[in-house]
Parts: sequence; C-alpha cells; structure tokens
Amino acid sequence: MNIGHVIKILRIQRKMTQEQIALEADMATSNVSRIEKGLRQPSQKVLQKIAKALNTKPSLLYAASEQPIADISDFLELEEKKEENANPLLLNHETQTALKLFSELTPDNKSLLLEQLKTLHRWQTKLGQ
Repeated sequence: MNIGHVIKILRIQRKMTQEQIALEADMATSNVSRIEKGLRQPSQKVLQKIAKALNTKPSLLYAASEQPIADISDFLELEEKKEENANPLLLNHETQTALKLFSELTPDNKSLLLEQLKTLHRWQTKLGQ
C-alpha cells in the first residue's frame, strides 16, 4: 500500500502543486514531498487534512492505495465520475478555494470584490474572450 503515490496522482490530476496541498493542509511542503515519495506515512489527522485539500475523502485514498499501481489513475478517475454523477453540484477545487476566501472577507470587501468581478466579466464579454 503506497498512499503517497495515490496522493501524488490525485494532486497531479487536480493540477495542484505540493505547495498548494501543504498550504491548505497546514503543513510543510517537505512533509507532502516525503509522503508522496513513500518516505513517511501520514497519520490519520494528516491524511484527513490532505484529503480535504484534495477535495476527496480519506476512504478513497485508502481504496486507491489497495489497487495495483498501474490501475490507480483509472480507479481514481472512475471513482470521481461516480461521485460527480451522484452529486452534480460538486465544485471543483478552484471554485471551492474562491468561495472559502470570499467567505472570509469583510462585508465591505465582499461588495468591492463583487463589483470588480462584474467589471472584469463585462470587459471580458466586450473582448469576446
């Protein structure tokens, strides 16, 4: 069982860096690297933080780690598709991050950001992008 390999594959599928995972999991980037390389086994607490940063469940990480190495990517993609079909309202990682950051803003800054987004959207629409 190499849960670090599973974490690395899922991180790459999510187009995330080790730094992003570390920041969201409140841990050092070097720890993420050691876990991915199989030099360190994550505790339950650390695994839960990493799973949350990857927008998944620890149980999926465990299940994927029981698969043959060659099948892990396909297994993860299949499980994600099942999850998406079960809950079409799942938000991707970038959207979740944006919502989390937005929720932490003051009411005045929320209003300011919304106005900036509206302006950016209008500008983008005019350029036809």
